Amino acid sequence: MRQFITLLSTTSLLLMLNISNFCDAFSVNNNNSPDVKPNHDVSRRTLFKSLSSITVTSIGILNVQNKPASASGGATAGGAYLLSAKQRYNQRVTDGVKAFLALSTSLESGSLEETKAFFSTEEQGGWKDSSAAGYLLSNAFRRSSTTPPDSLPSVKKWKAFSAELDVLQKSLKKKDLKGVKGSYEKAEVLLDAYLDAVELPPVIEMRM
Repeated sequence: MRQFITLLSTTSLLLMLNISNFCDAFSVNNNNSPDVKPNHDVSRRTLFKSLSSITVTSIGILNVQNKPASASGGATAGGAYLLSAKQRYNQRVTDGVKAFLALSTSLESGSLEETKAFFSTEEQGGWKDSSAAGYLLSNAFRRSSTTPPDSLPSVKKWKAFSAELDVLQKSLKKKDLKGVKGSYEKAEVLLDAYLDAVELPPVIEMRM
């Protein structure tokens, strides 16, 4: 209703201005030399074009105001904020995911050294960096800034994946290869669900 009132006020103002301009033009025509016949057709045609322009503009404004926000967020907390988060965190998350998936080769061969390095390094592509970026990216997929992070599907999926990696690290400390491999396989499935939630390629593509 507020949008409609604003639109109506704007349209009325434009209409008044154009009618005023029309009257001025009409007055000028009538004040010309008595021998010059006023051009009423031109004046009427000018007014009609002005009113048509106002109508089209008003309809355009109303359509823009009534256009719904996009599913990704277009509203307060989505849109530009989500785009900014993707630009900041997508690459870091991707690097971490690829490094994690690459561990399957060493685990199959019975080595835990590469897995230890993944969790201990401070570099981009390691768990410490990608875990921070992974959570922040998942938190950006919201419709409202007031939505609690823990209620977001993307955050829930991230936490499920992260929790399984906590289990994996416990097995890693015990040098339990079987336990590490079991958690790793479970984590892969959870990771796929997370990647889908944050609009990143699935595990099968990340391996390539």
